[in-house]
Amino acid sequence: MEKYCRDCYGEKVNLSSDEFVKIMVVDGCFIIELFRKYFTAVTPGKFAREVFIERDDPVFNMSWMITALLYDLLLHENQIPWRVLDCLFKLTRENDETDEPSLSELTLNYFEYYTIGEYPKRIEEAAGSKHLLDFMRKCLVGGTQKDSNIHTNPVLNQIPCVTELLQAGVKFQLTNDSMLNITFENGVMKIPPIVVHENGESLLRNLIVYEQCEASSDEMEITSYAMVLDNLINTSSDVDILMQKIILDTALSKEDIASFINKLYNNTIPGHFSYKKLTDKVNEHYHRRFNRWKTILARDYFNNPWSTLAFAGALLGLGLTFIQTLYAILAYKAPKSDEGYHYP
Repeated sequence: MEKYCRDCYGEKVNLSSDEFVKIMVVDGCFIIELFRKYFTAVTPGKFAREVFIERDDPVFNMSWMITALLYDLLLHENQIPWRVLDCLFKLTRENDETDEPSLSELTLNYFEYYTIGEYPKRIEEAAGSKHLLDFMRKCLVGGTQKDSNIHTNPVLNQIPCVTELLQAGVKFQLTNDSMLNITFENGVMKIPPIVVHENGESLLRNLIVYEQCEASSDEMEITSYAMVLDNLINTSSDVDILMQKIILDTALSKEDIASFINKLYNNTIPGHFSYKKLTDKVNEHYHRRFNRWKTILARDYFNNPWSTLAFAGALLGLGLTFIQTLYAILAYKAPKSDEGYHYP
């Protein structure tokens, strides 16, 4: 498998055959043992053969180590071929371990609490993955509704931010759909949870880098998703609204999360955009003046019972005045003209 593995890297690997294979084996075995120990730690007693954590294991006994590994294992420049992991995983299984979790299950179990949005959806065929980052991307975009109009210039499909859309009567609603399935119908934008945990920022950035570097990737779902978030979130006010709607969940400050989103896909060239239908619908709604007038009316005159009663009273008074004037006009009769009398 050595030649296949060497060809996976963009630059020439200046290592001897033995040194290169040793790195692949040691790194691969470390990852598999890490996943197995973590699986046993979070789901004890689920399987007959468990891999327990030793008392002096520095990986699990040093508080910063797990977080550091979460970052390192999904760095774009740190990947080793999935085929290596799969080969070593099969070699380390015993023949009678039919109930042991698969490599994909171990991988998802390790990363699921430290990723963005909903838990990643398990993909049926992990063997086609190139590495851990590619596997996580496939899981995250799995179940996403495809937009047939992806070949478009995303600069021409920008949408207003959350505060501006609110002024046009757009409502924001949390949905438990797949992470990337942002929809807009009848003035309601439904957004799956936007969760930025300890590894969220690093994961998003590395997924975007991977989509930019992967020549065979015709669809850039994660990059397109980052662009939509960047459009929606400009300031801390936008963040505050999404947090009130329980759409955005983060441990960062409002200012920090706004800055993070605004710089998420800097220096990238998004050749394909996956949200053209969404942006077309949002912009069509936003540019209708009636929607803004309706929102202003609801905000200024119907935001509480007293203002509603006052507005209704003013309308009633205006209506009665109009009716009184109309009746006065209809009841008016011009006097008959008399000879010799001249009206002024």
